[in-house]
Amino acid sequence: MKKHVTSVSVLVGVAAIFFLFVVAKRVEAQSGMRAPGHKADPFEVRMWKWLSQADYRHWAAPAGQKAEEFYPGNSPHGAFLKTHLNRTAAASAKKLPTGSIIVKENFSKEKKLMIVTVMYQSKGYDPAHNDWWYAKYMPDGKVATMKMEGSDKVMKLTGKVQGCINCHEDAGGKDYAFFND
Repeated sequence: MKKHVTSVSVLVGVAAIFFLFVVAKRVEAQSGMRAPGHKADPFEVRMWKWLSQADYRHWAAPAGQKAEEFYPGNSPHGAFLKTHLNRTAAASAKKLPTGSIIVKENFSKEKKLMIVTVMYQSKGYDPAHNDWWYAKYMPDGKVATMKMEGSDKVMKLTGKVQGCINCHEDAGGKDYAFFND
């Protein structure tokens, strides 16, 4: 009887360890919960992961374009571009409501992907500039950086990127987007 009780105790202990280390990890991953002291990824990392999972390349193209076709670009974007709109942006491309995401793939003259630029409109993020959040990603998902003029400092090209803001505030319709002008 003692061996039987010991065997049951061992099985209960193994089951408890399984629950704590396997099942709890799955719940944590699915729910977004984090272990105490664990820091969440920065927003730009979470955005790239989400865009990758959402397969933005299959999103809608702006009116008059096809998502799979290149169109000519200009500086600071590539020689050729492809633009993708999430459902929110595509449903109201002339107004671009909160939640709109615009992804622009920037290609070289040889049509090699160089950069992926993203605009995401989030209510209250930057009201002075139509609430747009910007990011410039390398093809592997790493945030692009730029050396600050007159300094050795390097800044990430994400968030309230002044160069993006300065250019996009000239877009017609005061919506910071050029594709719908």
